[in-house]
Amino acid sequence: MDAQEVQLDSYPNGAVEARHFRIETRQVPEPHEGQVLVRLRRLGLNAGLANRIGGPDTPYGPSIKAGDVPASDGVVEVLESRSAAFKPGDLAVRKSPWRSIDIAAEDELRSIPALGSGIPLEAHLTILGHTGFTAYTGMMRFGGVQAGDSVFVSGAAGGVGSCAMQFAKAVGATVIGSAGSPEKVKLLGTLGADAAFNHRDGAVLDLLSAAAPTGIDLFYDNVGGEALEAALEHLRFGGRAVICGGASQYARGSEVKGPSNYLRMVYQQLTMRGFDVTSNEDLRPEFEAEVATWLRAGKVRSVHTLVIGFAKIPEAFASLLTGGNSGRMIVDCDS
Repeated sequence: MDAQEVQLDSYPNGAVEARHFRIETRQVPEPHEGQVLVRLRRLGLNAGLANRIGGPDTPYGPSIKAGDVPASDGVVEVLESRSAAFKPGDLAVRKSPWRSIDIAAEDELRSIPALGSGIPLEAHLTILGHTGFTAYTGMMRFGGVQAGDSVFVSGAAGGVGSCAMQFAKAVGATVIGSAGSPEKVKLLGTLGADAAFNHRDGAVLDLLSAAAPTGIDLFYDNVGGEALEAALEHLRFGGRAVICGGASQYARGSEVKGPSNYLRMVYQQLTMRGFDVTSNEDLRPEFEAEVATWLRAGKVRSVHTLVIGFAKIPEAFASLLTGGNSGRMIVDCDS
């Protein structure tokens, strides 16, 4: 059986663009014992993957070289099975190569409810998926968010940020979000933000001070750079910062800078913590149970931008890196 796959064609000299990828056809072998043949239904794209294109290996995966097929989390449907755990028609989530049809080992798959369960496929890649789990791990385990906290989320209209903001609201925190366009700021309001601002409207510190004049207790950072400096300046005594990503520094060749005001961590007894979500799988049952309850109660919802067509994966990924998404960037691969 033939499948289409997206390969890295060339290294970018600057921003990653659709032209740096190519689509090729390859033959897919028959599944062996303990394996299944799967069709990719939905693919979730992550901006952080850009760091591995021609870069070093990371905890999230190896360097991506010319000719390699990137991988990110996807929803797949079982077509053929040589596993007692799965049958044709079953749905699952896996770290999926950017390939339309593939062979997967049974232990690579995590079953999800069948269609008709009331939860759309996209939700398993957003609020109940890897981005939701990342947001939950950082916000709950490492951020220790509590009712009454004042929380600032940078990149709050992105895949992880939109989940982090909703989770903080669900536990009773006051939430301030930043985004990069008027449309995204409006979206944050529909998600329950108590205050939101466009970081392009001025100095982030001034915008944050106006949105949270008495300070913040917790900063969930997806951006880095100026947002991180502003948050450190505005954190109350004993405040916490959780570092999830640095979207402002993902472009190849961009200057990587640490916060110039890091000594405030000493004077204000602040804590700043980065985390690797893959090392926190023990938290997943709690996450799935709590967030599914919030989802059914209408306290949270999936936020995503849906691009139609497997062949659109390179364009969707490039758009993601320039902020062309609200919530998670997802490709519908059914066509």
